[in-house]
Amino acid sequence: MPNYDFECQDCHESFEVRATIKEMEAGKISCVKCKSKSIKRIFNGCGFCTGKTSSSMSSSSSSCSSCSSGYCSTCG
Repeated sequence: MPNYDFECQDCHESFEVRATIKEMEAGKISCVKCKSKSIKRIFNGCGFCTGKTSSSMSSSSSSCSSCSSGYCSTCG
């Protein structure tokens, strides 16, 4: 089961939830602090594999501000 990061739109609490895709689609996730259903999913860092190996990546020319690895789907 994957972990998802959220931010509550009412109390601005950031939290992580482990949930199934069915639970996500059914809207069963609520804020852990105030129990509001008004939440927004937050995408942090690199979540996609590019299939490139470390030897085929350039050291800093492909870095972007959304990841710390220096190579992700955003920075190409």
